[in-house]
Amino acid sequence: MSVIQKNFLDPQKRVDLAVADLARRVKFSGLVTVVDGEVFEGTTDGSGYPTIWYETEATTVARDYEWRTRTKPVQFDDIFTTRLPIKLNKHITQGVRTTPEQEAFDEVSYARDVLPPATRAVANKLNAKIESALLTGSSDWKTTNLALGGGTAAAWNEERLVEQLIEIQLACDAQGMPQGGRKLVAGKNVYTKIAASKSLRAYDLTAATTVFRRGVRGYIEVADMELVNGVGLLGDNDFVVLHPSWAVMPTHRGEMPDPSFVTWARAASVDGFSIRIQRGYDLNFDRNGQVIHTYWNIEQIKDEIQRHTRQTAASANDGSEAGDPVITDDALVTTGKNVRIAKGTWTNPTA
Repeated sequence: MSVIQKNFLDPQKRVDLAVADLARRVKFSGLVTVVDGEVFEGTTDGSGYPTIWYETEATTVARDYEWRTRTKPVQFDDIFTTRLPIKLNKHITQGVRTTPEQEAFDEVSYARDVLPPATRAVANKLNAKIESALLTGSSDWKTTNLALGGGTAAAWNEERLVEQLIEIQLACDAQGMPQGGRKLVAGKNVYTKIAASKSLRAYDLTAATTVFRRGVRGYIEVADMELVNGVGLLGDNDFVVLHPSWAVMPTHRGEMPDPSFVTWARAASVDGFSIRIQRGYDLNFDRNGQVIHTYWNIEQIKDEIQRHTRQTAASANDGSEAGDPVITDDALVTTGKNVRIAKGTWTNPTA
């Protein structure tokens, strides 16, 4: 007679396994900046929400000075930044129950039967939140009219796609999007046109081992951005160019409960994801309960600095030049726009 030896993972191993599995399943996490919410501890904005402050790029102005003479003093200017709040104010839970019969007689495995559906449910929720931020946040984006395709079918050729990708790169440069780490998230038609492009393959033969053979993602060397499969996330003819810093997603485990009220509670973090798992026992119904907790939010970084044009600099009459930051009442003026992301559309060439 053989005896089944059951393996019971200790509590910390359970939560370590869970947070690693969660991070693996949040497939859209690379489209935002995920940060461990421990930086929020002990901070508030006065309304009760844990808040940290993102500071815009420090900026100041330079002045013309008279040649050789010294009839006027040098004008001193402050170095200005603007602080934008990032709040941690949302809460996700996932609770499951098991009975002693299940765990003793049904060979219920934590790693096989309890963990995957629980972490998958939390990951699905976080994926949906990132997707919602991408689909609903464009009213605050600087650029929403990037274009691919168009024109007539007779005039369209592979070289035109390369030119348009370079034009998109230049448009993102012009609006101030950070350059390293850009991603082009493409709907079905956009992804197909780029992935199947003979010109891009000819430009960068090493890409054949990534996007063109695996069909998942690859690097568009000509435009200095990563191609990401956005099928199911975006419309067939839609695409988004982004730098992951366009939005910050903090996660936090929350406060550990009083040990007298739970069987055990543990927390773990990996790759910016932080969770707490607590386990309890219900005497009334003779069953165990497990709850995964994570606190989260997604905040856009709308940090574009308003800058003078030639006309506004002339009317300001304070020595400002075109390109200088606009400063009003000793405060830096921002536009409220997000320059770290841009939206575009593929248009099929006409007959």
